[in-house]
Amino acid sequence: MNASDPRSLPSPPRRRVHTALMAAAASAVGVGGLLTSTPSGAQQLRPTPTDFEGPYRPLKGTAWGGVDLMSSRDAVSAGKPLILAGRLIDTAGRPQAGLNLQVWQANSTGRYDYHPGESPGHGRPDPAFRGHGQSEVDTEGWFAFRTIRPGGYRRTLFGVMPWTFVPHIHVAVRSGDRDVLVSQADLDKVVAQRAFTAYGDHAGLMQSAAMRRLAAATGSAALAGAGTPGGLELIRFDVVLAASA
Repeated sequence: MNASDPRSLPSPPRRRVHTALMAAAASAVGVGGLLTSTPSGAQQLRPTPTDFEGPYRPLKGTAWGGVDLMSSRDAVSAGKPLILAGRLIDTAGRPQAGLNLQVWQANSTGRYDYHPGESPGHGRPDPAFRGHGQSEVDTEGWFAFRTIRPGGYRRTLFGVMPWTFVPHIHVAVRSGDRDVLVSQADLDKVVAQRAFTAYGDHAGLMQSAAMRRLAAATGSAALAGAGTPGGLELIRFDVVLAASA
């Protein structure tokens, strides 16, 4: 089960605890576009569910990274390298160009290095890893980030309940200075439930403007080709908005 770490929040009343636990149970699975039928019989994609923002979202005023979550173009972070990429669309499958995506995550040992609220003893620092980035989607709705597989970690949920958080990456869809959606990519579920749907095929992703932007940012010409370079895991995380933003 995947959730962000809400330990910095005050202890909520019983109803808020129940609601929060239900939200955790409905965490984002990365393929949030299973087809559903409308009363008219038309099929639509299911919106990606919202999920906890957590206490480790970069603070206001933070200089956000770009599409490469490493601390510099030549940085080599500990952990398994991967590309988090996908398409931002609405329930009718239309690309939502012009919106911004923000992503943030723990490093390979489960530590949020960049956040001043992180507690000592939670994982090991990794100066080569920035841990957050943002980018506009391209005209076809594609986005792509280079990062590493985050580590899982244990925290205390609401100050009373031990909880294991599986590897996940936080994702926020932004329009200007407001959130349209805040969700999570639970990496194990994304891999296990990867589906070939109306989002667009693999070739479309690899030849997209988003992948060319990532290739330029990382200095990897291989990313601009038709296939995923060796040694890189590709995690496909498509995001479906409930309505056009």
